[in-house]
Amino acid sequence: MTPLRLEAPAKLNLSLAVVGRRADGFHELVSDMVLLELADRLLLMPGCSGLRVEGEAAGSLPLDRENLAWRGLRAGLDRDPELECLTLEKRVPVASGLGGGSSDAAAAWRLARRWTGRPESARPTDMDALTGVGADVPFFASQLVAARVEGIGERVTAIDLPREARHVVLAHPPFALRTADVFGELRRNEWSGVAQPNGNDLLAPARRLRPELDEVFRLAVAAGGDPRLSGSGSTVFSLTDDPERADAVVRRLQRAGLRASHTRIRAEPASIEVIGEMEE
Repeated sequence: MTPLRLEAPAKLNLSLAVVGRRADGFHELVSDMVLLELADRLLLMPGCSGLRVEGEAAGSLPLDRENLAWRGLRAGLDRDPELECLTLEKRVPVASGLGGGSSDAAAAWRLARRWTGRPESARPTDMDALTGVGADVPFFASQLVAARVEGIGERVTAIDLPREARHVVLAHPPFALRTADVFGELRRNEWSGVAQPNGNDLLAPARRLRPELDEVFRLAVAAGGDPRLSGSGSTVFSLTDDPERADAVVRRLQRAGLRASHTRIRAEPASIEVIGEMEE
């Protein structure tokens, strides 16, 4: 088999509304999401079965079947990996509201589908199954750069990319927020019940769990940004149509002691690279 490589982009929630709760306890959402150029990288190679995680954001990610990339690979193969070796280069911060783990799972799923000679386009039945891996996995598997995601993540519909404000400033607080904890803190009266431009129903519970977020927002405003929370946090982002302004906001945030970076909303989904073909 020929080695395959694929980027796993991060995402932003441009809006996020809680519209209901199912009998099994899962919240139903409506969220407009876009892909970013910031991305992890996955490499699938023949050899002894196993998972390797490296990179600046690898941290304490599990190296067993609990790892979302490994679960995505298994779902794409429809079996336990046998002679497939997966390497994950981790660049997207963990538990940051940027969907890194779910994107890794979707990328591994796509790699496994190509590996076994099957279409890498997710069908409706695939979407339902992929929500069992992670709520954001169907969005990443859809290969859409911008989409409205509904239900518990299984309904994904293409939307137009933002015409302007494609440059993104990411402020990375020195703490993580677990999605389950934020939803656990969410109160019924905080459900907006309908999609609202730029709204995020998870902001209030995230702030209660991490009051330090208020200081991150204050610093972002002082730096010239228009801060919003992505997903359940903890990443705070600002959009602009001016790359020089984005760089200036990043520098001011860094001088204030925050880790910050400049990326862009993607114009195209990531494509699988066949390593042998590239070298030829």
